[in-house]
Amino acid sequence: MAGFGHYGAAYPASEDYQLNIIPLPYPVYRGKYLRLGDDRENPVTGRLFRRDRIKLDFSFGMEFPVDSDDIVARTGMPDLDLLLEAGPELEMEFASPAVFDGRWFLSLDLRAAFSFDGLDATYQGLVMGPELIYLKKLAKPRDELKIRLTPTFANSKYMGYFYRVDPAFATPTRAAYEANGGYLGTDLSISWLKSLNDSFEMLLGTRLSSHHGAANRNSPLFTAEMTYSVYAAISWKFWESERRALNLD
Repeated sequence: MAGFGHYGAAYPASEDYQLNIIPLPYPVYRGKYLRLGDDRENPVTGRLFRRDRIKLDFSFGMEFPVDSDDIVARTGMPDLDLLLEAGPELEMEFASPAVFDGRWFLSLDLRAAFSFDGLDATYQGLVMGPELIYLKKLAKPRDELKIRLTPTFANSKYMGYFYRVDPAFATPTRAAYEANGGYLGTDLSISWLKSLNDSFEMLLGTRLSSHHGAANRNSPLFTAEMTYSVYAAISWKFWESERRALNLD
């Protein structure tokens, strides 16, 4: 079982914030190709290839739904549905000696995004970007600190999901706008995973997002160049199989 809470900008570069809390069953499975719950910040990954310090995963991402009536800039516009992203991620670990007594990784990913209105999925474009990761083990077996720097780029369709204003929804204070592809913003994320005991784990994290120089800063829906978010998760392991997973790390 797990619970997850997130407080942050309603969507990228929004001045309005929202709270999302999700309690849910949370399976942990560490198979050869599919990993569930292995990474609390990216709970679903698929392992396609691994050799030495290089691995190719299938990773996932998510943007929470937004009620437009709760967002000043989007009042009267359609809601933003749940957005799920999926695609390949290539991760490489630096081979040089540890800096700051930790491990360093560079990942490159490309994800396709789909919005979901119930079970109806709609393609919403591509999002991509490199990510620099610092990982330091604080204690055994699972206590760790993770720092990530992530510049993000996306095509015009993905950007349009957040920043396009169709003429039908234009107002005297909200001009029609057609979104451009390009730079979306850069995130600096810091998280701490703490094992409380053999059954309980806690994750605390924060993220600072800069959208200075973003491709769609002229959109009337782009209302903040700097945003932040905080998040927390706790998981409880109430049962585990007798057969142990192989260590694939």
